Amino acid sequence: MLSDMRVRSNLAPIGAVTWLIIGAPSLAWELGHHHLFTTRGLTWLAAFIAFIVCYLVANWSSCGRRTTVALNVAQSLLALVCTWFQPAGFQAILLVIVAAELGGMSIRVAASWIAAQSIAFGVLLYLAGNDSPIAVTFAYLAFQLFGAVSVHMTHSEAQAREELARTNAELRMTTALLDMNSRASERLRIARDLHDLLGHHLTALSLNLEVATHLADGDARESIEKSKAITKLLLSDVRDTVSSLRDDEPVDLGGALRSLRDAITMPAVHLDVASDVAVADAAIAQAALRAVQEIVTNAVRHSGARNLWLRLKTHEQSLDIDARDDGSGTDELRIGNGLRGMRERVEQVRGSVDVSSSRGGGFAVHVRLPLVGEAV
Repeated sequence: MLSDMRVRSNLAPIGAVTWLIIGAPSLAWELGHHHLFTTRGLTWLAAFIAFIVCYLVANWSSCGRRTTVALNVAQSLLALVCTWFQPAGFQAILLVIVAAELGGMSIRVAASWIAAQSIAFGVLLYLAGNDSPIAVTFAYLAFQLFGAVSVHMTHSEAQAREELARTNAELRMTTALLDMNSRASERLRIARDLHDLLGHHLTALSLNLEVATHLADGDARESIEKSKAITKLLLSDVRDTVSSLRDDEPVDLGGALRSLRDAITMPAVHLDVASDVAVADAAIAQAALRAVQEIVTNAVRHSGARNLWLRLKTHEQSLDIDARDDGSGTDELRIGNGLRGMRERVEQVRGSVDVSSSRGGGFAVHVRLPLVGEAV
């Protein structure tokens, strides 16, 4: 949907310039033959102007799919009206413009549409007394097919780039999560090794030194006491180190999200992360990153938005994630598998998710996570 809007917006100026090129000689012909201010001439002019109005609205506004199709139908009819009033001119190029707009549809629908308007065009030429209605019809049919196929290829390329950007963003996010999990696993492994190996050996050494103090006298006993004190100090240091390693390393959410933002080209991601946002609990950090990942994926795939605003801040021992976009939205919000999975992950760490949307008002998500989680 987003790629379709982008291709249409890029196509709009080309169609408008083509319309002007067609209109200049047509208007000059009408004025030269003093037909412009007749009923026939004014009807042609009204249809010609109505065509470009429908064209610009269909390609430059964020109207829905049904509205766009209705405007395309109106353009086809207006193009045929213009052709009827100027059968010897170049009004049929308007049909080529319409055919190019059909490039965003399926090949079958576009081909059927082009065939229907070409047949109507041929009938109009025949009724107007054209000497070669079939030849002219097939010539313009070729132009229409070329325009539709070219734009269809552009749509396919834009969709491929959009999918690549989304996949790249998900890969970066997944890489960040794997890196975080890898560091946490390595810290835990080192902590266990220190506790199980060095800690046990120091404990055994301390016990042996305790026994030795009861068997020695004089200077030997004093040296053993010093060794025992050093051993206890080492054991205390090892325990402190193990406790420190077992503590979760604070996760830089801002860095991970900035990496995600840089990978997305459309919609534009506007990121606002407070300077003090750092999550020490790995489960909370994962839930936050997964929530943002789902929000961004939803915006890329379904919203049709041009902008996505993301804000992260801490508030009274909680992490708040606020997201909104300027997409088309919907009055009937349906929670899909992605949002349902996000809600389940957030609720597992005793968080909450609020989702809202309205037609023309975009999509909004508020996620609240405790800074210290406790899995259910």
